[in-house]
Amino acid sequence: MAKRRRTAGRAGKNNEAELARTVQQSLLAVPRAQGPTFELVARFAPAEEVAGDFYDLFLFGPELLGFYLGDVQGKGLAAAMYAALVSGIMRGLQKGGSGPGRVLDFLNHRLCLRPIPGKFCALGYAALDLRERKLTYANAGLPYPLLSRGGVVTRIELDGLPIGLFDGVSYSQHEVQLQAGDVVLFFTDGLTDSLENRRVRDGEAVVRRVLESRRAGSAEGLADRLLEQLPRARNRRSAQADDASFLVLRIL
Repeated sequence: MAKRRRTAGRAGKNNEAELARTVQQSLLAVPRAQGPTFELVARFAPAEEVAGDFYDLFLFGPELLGFYLGDVQGKGLAAAMYAALVSGIMRGLQKGGSGPGRVLDFLNHRLCLRPIPGKFCALGYAALDLRERKLTYANAGLPYPLLSRGGVVTRIELDGLPIGLFDGVSYSQHEVQLQAGDVVLFFTDGLTDSLENRRVRDGEAVVRRVLESRRAGSAEGLADRLLEQLPRARNRRSAQADDASFLVLRIL
């Protein structure tokens, strides 16, 4: 009888994990969008079968592109379920057409109304004016995005507390005038953390070298090159420290 209960328990957990994977895949947008003035490519590399990273990208019309990238504290099934919650709320909020900073204000308030103990997320939300090539960005705890222009890589430095910790937080937004040839990388800290080991102490330095060496390449090629740097891509037996996800925006 005990053996049957253990077997039933394992089957139940497997069913829950499969359900979580199905929900997560349904929430992830198509990994690529392109128009006359831009390419946007997403990559999603979970450390386990399900993950706490999430993203979405969408057009508000012919001249405005919106996208966000999120990273829930922790990983696995619980993080994936919280990611589904946040993603669902974001899909409703972004339809209002408010600026990124205001959207994060609303999102934080909604999550703080009914907090889940120990759960919060980092999130970056951006809107790109496709005609003017102007990027408006708000950050809630993600690593600084990296801007590559003419082979020189700089940070878009904008701070903000993670979402879901404190109600009443106000999120500022920052505008960046982009130009043809620019590449902007938005990433979760799992990307840089997973690149660090005994020989590599600075994961961001690895990312910067890839950006510098691929300045003339496509967003798709750059995304694949970054993905190849992860331990799991180099050696299938290697463990990945954390979920790693990123968005590559290239201005044409």
